Amino acid sequence: MNELVFLTDGSVNAKLYTTGDVIAQYAGMTHRAINDNIETYKKDLQDFGVLTFETSKPPKGSKGGRPRKIWHLNMLQATTLIALLGNSRPIVFLKKALVKQFYEMREALINRRVAFQFGKQSSKGLSDAIANSDAFKDDSHAYSNLNRLMYKQALGMNTAQIKKLRGIPEHQAITEYLTADEAAALSKVKSQTSVLIELGMDYKQIKATLANQGIIYQIKLEKPQQAITG
Repeated sequence: MNELVFLTDGSVNAKLYTTGDVIAQYAGMTHRAINDNIETYKKDLQDFGVLTFETSKPPKGSKGGRPRKIWHLNMLQATTLIALLGNSRPIVFLKKALVKQFYEMREALINRRVAFQFGKQSSKGLSDAIANSDAFKDDSHAYSNLNRLMYKQALGMNTAQIKKLRGIPEHQAITEYLTADEAAALSKVKSQTSVLIELGMDYKQIKATLANQGIIYQIKLEKPQQAITG
């Protein structure tokens, strides 16, 4: 079965959802029938959170047709709706697959959030090491220069490349858009860099030392999320 569950964005603060169109496709029902059911049970579904939707416009150049709603449902809303649709074999199969995917993606998101919090501790340790270093005490660009070096060493790309690759908004932290493995690699290099700073090394010495171990985790092309429909 294809992707059933999506993320609202690629950050660690994203929310999980499925759509009425996904339910319609795999339950063997029309989009209109699913939307009618959502409208009928709207108050019940809203007990589990705000119901949101996107508007799908007819394909450009097509004749006729009107924009339609594609409802977004969280796990509790989706499973409640499916339970109200009956117990046909396609619906039972869909419910099992949907719950499985929700749990798998929630676990992956939790792992990313844990790695993100651990990374914040590594960043604080690095800031403290720089502040107490004779080699960097007069260098106002020390953190930014080391930061670019650490991303390149940990993930094989610099910060500008990663932002472009992931489509990260200008003022958002890159660390919010890393996978758990990527975040762990970056934290490892930050911790190593902190130790090297405490040993009295300057930028060139740190760069040479880190280069000896090679790239820790080559960043992947795909975003840490499943594609959003619509």
